[in-house]
Amino acid sequence: MVNKLFFGDNLHVTREQIADESVDLVYLDPPFNSDARYNVFFQSPSDRAASAQAEAFRDTWTWDEEAEWAFGEVARIGGSLATFVNALHVALGRSDLMAYLVMMAVRMNELHRILKPTGSLYLHCDPTASHYLKLMLDGIFGPDKFRNEIIWRRTNAHNVKSKAYPRVHDTILFCTKSNRYTWHKTYAGYSAEQLSRYKRDETGRLYTGQDLTMMGGSADRKVEWRGAKPPGNRAWGASIDQLEQWWADGLILTRKDGTPRLDGRKVYLDEKPGKQTDSLWTDIQRVGNTASERLGYPTQKPLALLERIIHASSRPGDVLLDPFCGCGTTVHAAQSLGRQWIGIDVAYHAVEVISERLERHFGLKPGAGYELGGKPNDLTSATRLAERDKFQFQWWANYLVGVQQMREVKRGADQGIDGEIYFMAGPGRGFGRILTSVKGGRNVGVSDLRDFRGVLEREGAEGGLFICLRRPTRDMRQNAASAGFFSLGSSQYPRLQIVSIEEWYEDGVRPILPTSDHLARRTQLAPAPADAKRKKPDPRQMEMKLPFAGGLNGNEKVYLNPRAAFGEGAAVG
Repeated sequence: MVNKLFFGDNLHVTREQIADESVDLVYLDPPFNSDARYNVFFQSPSDRAASAQAEAFRDTWTWDEEAEWAFGEVARIGGSLATFVNALHVALGRSDLMAYLVMMAVRMNELHRILKPTGSLYLHCDPTASHYLKLMLDGIFGPDKFRNEIIWRRTNAHNVKSKAYPRVHDTILFCTKSNRYTWHKTYAGYSAEQLSRYKRDETGRLYTGQDLTMMGGSADRKVEWRGAKPPGNRAWGASIDQLEQWWADGLILTRKDGTPRLDGRKVYLDEKPGKQTDSLWTDIQRVGNTASERLGYPTQKPLALLERIIHASSRPGDVLLDPFCGCGTTVHAAQSLGRQWIGIDVAYHAVEVISERLERHFGLKPGAGYELGGKPNDLTSATRLAERDKFQFQWWANYLVGVQQMREVKRGADQGIDGEIYFMAGPGRGFGRILTSVKGGRNVGVSDLRDFRGVLEREGAEGGLFICLRRPTRDMRQNAASAGFFSLGSSQYPRLQIVSIEEWYEDGVRPILPTSDHLARRTQLAPAPADAKRKKPDPRQMEMKLPFAGGLNGNEKVYLNPRAAFGEGAAVG
């Protein structure tokens, strides 16, 4: 069983971890277009101050060194893809849109490499860039390998402009590696209009009449049968022997004169698998605010959508890949349907959400049901993460010590608080707080510790965890010790503790925290504000930083539900 979840950049993971022609189906839902920030909202216990928020993702890629590198990679790949991208570069220049396209191009080329000859790819996007992406797929897979442009109509309008039609659909581009690809028909339910065409027989079963004729046909099927004859260039759709069998079984509807109706093939609704799915999908609703599967991701796709794709283009035991797996809907659907899966996400928060989802629904844990790769498990890997992305290092470090609430987590200056741990302070005393400050740099010293002590004083917090990479210096230890202790019942706890990742892994040193009896049992997450005038959550993906600038004012927020999503009474905002 494959079943792997990776924390990291999907380009590096696919290149380093996934072999040629080893994947049967790829579904990807990359970021659509935004310069939006995506914030997690955490609700504090009722006796505390206003709820906090943590910026989990921001889609802000513009043309920079990484985009320049990707452009060079496309040139190195060569072929029709390079020709196409170069033509776009002539037209668009080194723009934000061009940055997005070159970043997607190098990734799509890798996805083509890892697909089996019988494999399929579904690219979920919106009309903003779908025309560019369609041409890109033609350049990589070949124009003859494009199968469908699927239109998924959402039930809600979004991105409404005053001088434009409401945007109510997403586009899913379906292409295959070759002409011998896995395919199974899928079926949908019937609309009210379609059901209105059915009548009830004497037993109460619903039935309708279907055409008995077809275009063309041989001469022996253009004959008169029981007083009826196909018109013009049409013929009977079945042999005369078959028609007689249906007549004997009472499955032919007749006119008033007793002759067969040309649309008289009697078909019962309960014997049909449903209406064959076409390229317009209107029967799958978005994940609503009160849906049981909702996790709070603004771009969360419904399980039914992924299940349809998986049923159509894979078999049990096949390997599925989602390189932008977000909250893990593809992984969930694949596990439910008996497929193997690989999920990749660049946001550590997303990996934690998926891990909790797998444990809750399937009882799976890392090492017991799936492999978890890319997550730091020693000082070396933690240092690499801190050097690569201090933002994601901060998320990881907070999860490591069991923070219940992230706060002020953002790129840039903060107010000295990266996370909070709540504990029950005793009868009538409400909740106490332990704050965290995460420093992933190499030049961390006693001045940083003094600053954090000032934050603890300012906030009136009971305790603090100062998290850093390397072992603390002697001066840092002395400064932390001089902060003293706080009391909880008959126990005392250090007011300021230094948690070094080096000591965590090499010496097994852990912070001294209140016992589980004292720790808050769960942290509610705040639902989205109920203000009717509030903009609807941005419907675009968050995993990959986007190169589209403009169109948004930078204050857009999306409400997630990261840690309590699986807990009793979890908020659904």
